[in-house]
Order: sequence, then structure tokens, then C-alpha cells
Amino acid sequence: MKVINSFLWECLAIIPSVLMAQTANKQPNIVLILADDMGRECLGCYGSTYQTPNLDKLSEIGVRFDNCFSQPLSTPSRVQLMTGKYNNKNYSCFGHLNQKEKTFAHLAKDAGYTTMIAGKWQLGRNRNLPNHFGFDHYCLWQLSYDRMIKERYAAPLIEQDGNIKLYSNNEYGPDIFTQYVIDFIEENKTKPFFIYYPMVLVHDPFYPTPQSDAWKDPSMREVRNTANFAKMVEHVDKNINMIFNKLENSNLLNNTIIIFIGDNGTNRNIRTTMKDGTIVRGGKGLTIDTGVRVPMIVYWGKNNNTKHECADMIDFTDFMPTFAEAMNIKVPKQWDIDGESFLPQIRGEKGKSREWVFCHYDSRFNASASKNAKQFFRDMRYKLYSDGNFYDTIKDPKETNPIAKGKGNAEAEKSRRKLERRFANIPAWKVGDPAIPMCILPEFPLLQTPKNISLEQILHSY
Repeated sequence: MKVINSFLWECLAIIPSVLMAQTANKQPNIVLILADDMGRECLGCYGSTYQTPNLDKLSEIGVRFDNCFSQPLSTPSRVQLMTGKYNNKNYSCFGHLNQKEKTFAHLAKDAGYTTMIAGKWQLGRNRNLPNHFGFDHYCLWQLSYDRMIKERYAAPLIEQDGNIKLYSNNEYGPDIFTQYVIDFIEENKTKPFFIYYPMVLVHDPFYPTPQSDAWKDPSMREVRNTANFAKMVEHVDKNINMIFNKLENSNLLNNTIIIFIGDNGTNRNIRTTMKDGTIVRGGKGLTIDTGVRVPMIVYWGKNNNTKHECADMIDFTDFMPTFAEAMNIKVPKQWDIDGESFLPQIRGEKGKSREWVFCHYDSRFNASASKNAKQFFRDMRYKLYSDGNFYDTIKDPKETNPIAKGKGNAEAEKSRRKLERRFANIPAWKVGDPAIPMCILPEFPLLQTPKNISLEQILHSY
């Protein structure tokens, strides 16, 4: 009798773990990594001479997407990515996410996930906003204080789960954020988790990394030099490998979707030499391909993809519905999102291929940036702007020779008519039109940093 009772207790003890495993099979963990100012030309798998062996390997065992489109600048991209909406619906100004918006973190929490964000915030200066936007845990730079107070690399000022810390000159911001992600995985490995890691690399200033020779001299750690850029790219690759290894060692790869993307093109001061000998100038802030066509690599261990390249068009509104399908939850209709799920393509299935992507870009960063405000629809080859300019992006990637109406070949004119119909379905817009009004809720006022405040005063007042 004692043996039978013991056996029953053992069976009962197993049941929760079995149920947990069943839940995990239905709800994969999701790790979304967003590099800052890293265009496609920075990765070896897209033809770069920079050393990115771990991301290249990820593309070989997962899926490399060749036509992922973002916005040309960080905040516009992040607002679109996090909310699943085009910027003409909910973008107000640079460095701000309207506080009434729902994000993919809200969706994950509704699906029973534990959520976190690490890295760059820059979406409104109030320490309570990460939780408000659906993140259970956070480790962030530029949450309450902007880059004028302290940069993100050596000796960063980081806010983490209600605390703030100024790190030493021997500590490197990207490694602190990556370790936070790794610790989060360890603490939550028995339940579904959602990780959003908007990296601080490879944004300027172009400072040395711990692998750079210049790092050995502490006085050089905040000296700008574009020559440091290659090592910054390599450090992205290193940090991603650390996260991959943690997932592998925790036996989580089979049920974790890992996505790596860039938020926009590379800084325009950077020229990258490609394996074919060509030189690519960064296109950050511009709506040409080098500004908005970004790297995208996806790995989901259980799929064993037979095809490792996907030419289907993806834009940043598509991530919200993709996550919803993976989490087995519906996006509420009132959220009014615009994207389409690409989960079938991650699985190696045909999926629904987009016929077009849309970009509404009006950064509201400053007067200079506003001159580049644009709206366009494009298909795989042709692009039509709201002012009527029409380009063949293959023959004219820098968009210097618009094709006059009626002067293109049959394929081009058919595409023009298709894209004109898309414009007819959205509200008319022109450069200079007002943006969506800012939404700041009474309970989340934005912090105004006093001039000449010291780091000691900040740390004491937190």
C-alpha cells in the first residue's frame, strides 16, 4: 500500500510539469532583439566584411528575411513596431510613445507571459512608463534622464526595476543589459516569457568596446572615432551569442522564437566595405533603401527550416499579429492594428506574402529632420511617394531619377496604378500637416531635468 501511495504522489508531482510543458508547446518564448542604427550592410550574411559569425550562423540555421522595412529613424520605428500601427495613426513626436497606446508587451501579458525590456527606452521620461506599457521588469538607459546626462557605453547611468545606478568606468552598458536578459531567462525559464531587447549598440558616439585596443586606456573610453564602428558591430554579435548560449544551456531553444532586426539604416557617417568591393554609405534618416530596408533574422529551434532565405516583404506593423498568432491569442479589434502575421514563414511554410508596405515618416525630431518627411507605398520593386514621385528601386536605389507618369514600362505603370489605389484608401497628407496630438496621462507626467543638475543629485533624489 505504501508503494502504491508513493507512486500516486510521484504521478501527481509530475502533472504540473507536464501541464507546463504543454503550455510551453502552445506558447513559445519570444526574444525580440532590435539593434540601434544597424543597416543590412553590417552583417556578413548580407555581404558585409564586418565580423558577425554568430548572426551569420543564426541565419544559416534559421531564416534570413531579405525585405524587412522599418522607418528611417529610431522612435518612429519603435512606435510602429511596439503598437502594430503605421505612424500616421499614432506618432506625435520624437522620443515619445502616446500613453494611451497598447503594445506587444500588453498582448504578451494578456496571454500569460512574463515580460521585460532592456536597453534603450527614449519613449517618455517617467520611471513608471515601462510598467504602464506592459513590461513587468526593465533595465533601461534614457528612461528618466537623456543622453546629455550620461552616455550608454562606459560608466552608464541605468535604471533597473525601480532603482538607478551609475556604473564604473570599467563596466560597459551593452554587457550590463545583456546580463540582465540572461538573468531574466534563468529566473523565468519554467514559464512563457517575452523579452524585448532594444540594444544601445551601434548608435553613435562611436566609442571603443572592451575588445578594442583603445579600451585599455581608460582616458580613451569616451573618445569618438568612426574606426571603432567595426568593433561595435562585433560586440552586437558577441552579446547575441551570449543570449543564444543561455537559451541553449537552459534547453529552451526548441520552444523559443529569436528575432533580430535593425531599427533603421546605419549612421550616414559610416561607409561599409562589402565582400564584392562596393562601398555602402549608411542611410539613417532617409527613405531610400539604405534607410528603411533592415536586417532580419529569425530562429525557432523546433522548425529545422529547409529553406533559410525568405524574400517576402515584412514591415514593422507585422510583429504584433505575428506574436499574437504564436501566443495563441487575438489582438483586440479596438487596438486597430495594421499588420499581417508572418508566423507561417518562420515555420518554413508559404504564408501570405505582402503586396506592398507603407511608410509615413515625419520624425518631428527637429526642423532639419522634418525636411525629409515622406509618405510612400512600395511593392517589391517600385515605390510611389505621396507627392507623385515614382521610382524603380532596383535600377535607381538612390532615387535620383523619378519615372514620369506614363513613361514607365508596362510593369512599372501597372505597379504605379496599384500603389495609387493604396493612397486613395488613406487620409490625404502633405509635409507640414500637424501630427497626431500627444497623449500624456495625468498619472504619468514627463520629467523635466533641471539644468546643471549633477549625477550625485540625480542618484540622491531617485
